[in-house]
Amino acid sequence: MTTRGGSRSRSVGAVALDTWVDRFLAFLSAERGLSDNTIRAYARDLGRFTTWVIPVGVCEPQALTLAVCRRFLIAESQRGLGTRSQARLTAALRSFGRYLVAEGALETSPMSELRVRPGPGPLPHAPGVEDMRMLLDAPPNDTPLGRRDRAILELLYGVGLRVSELVGLRDVNLDLDANCVRIVGKGNRERIVPIGRPARERLDDYMQLGRPTLLGQRRQRPEVFLSRQAAPLSRQMIWKLLKKYLRIAGLDARVSPHSLRHAFATHLLDGGADLRAVQTMLGHVDIGTTQIYTHVAPRRLREVHRRFHPRDTVRPLRPRDTTVRNTHGKP
Repeated sequence: MTTRGGSRSRSVGAVALDTWVDRFLAFLSAERGLSDNTIRAYARDLGRFTTWVIPVGVCEPQALTLAVCRRFLIAESQRGLGTRSQARLTAALRSFGRYLVAEGALETSPMSELRVRPGPGPLPHAPGVEDMRMLLDAPPNDTPLGRRDRAILELLYGVGLRVSELVGLRDVNLDLDANCVRIVGKGNRERIVPIGRPARERLDDYMQLGRPTLLGQRRQRPEVFLSRQAAPLSRQMIWKLLKKYLRIAGLDARVSPHSLRHAFATHLLDGGADLRAVQTMLGHVDIGTTQIYTHVAPRRLREVHRRFHPRDTVRPLRPRDTTVRNTHGKP
């Protein structure tokens, strides 16, 4: 049995399974640098796993078997867990199994053979261009909070930020001379995204006229977006302000902050943007994640097909010869 360093293992003793889960979550945070949201997702999935397996007698890693893990997944499926959630749960179990092997708790991981084929899942909802114009114009432009909210909505849509990226945005992330913003996204991966003219104008308006008023006489804060009390905004506050402006604009209340990121990607592709460029701006590691937006940008795809496919390209027809031919050899 080997440890993470590769030497023959010392005895790890009888350590409870849920204790190993806690160690794994700490490892993900300290050594892998995963985001808090990702670690919470791992904690939920592995918490359901231990809650199910411990009562059936699996209290230590050595008692884990492939059959037990499969029965757990079957139970989750019968409980109504969707295929995409099952796939995420399976990935969490496989990752936990690899950790147990690396730490010397197991010789081999029974989870390594778990497989769940993810389903297609629902397509992301993306508001239309006109809906986005109405939403972006909903906040007032003559109050500090209105200026803040106009900049927030514009950055969610015009830059494609995640909510966590927006609330974590700091002064040092803004390079207004170059009209771009530096984002630290999932897995602490960094990307540079350009800021368009409308987003730049609204951000300038907020930074010059809105933010100083919200800050008042208080000491400077690194966060770009502040509350009325000059505190950093939370994810829940972004949800609330979006719902407020959806009501004002008379738009679908099901639109979420992430819907604005979907609209960013969809409208770029619909306008002819390159898929790889959109992948880079969204910060997706796998282009397959970005490709889902090709399903919600049909107008652009139809235009590409019409212009470039040889069976669909419009070509001038040759004039039809209407001369009556003499088939009897007579003049």
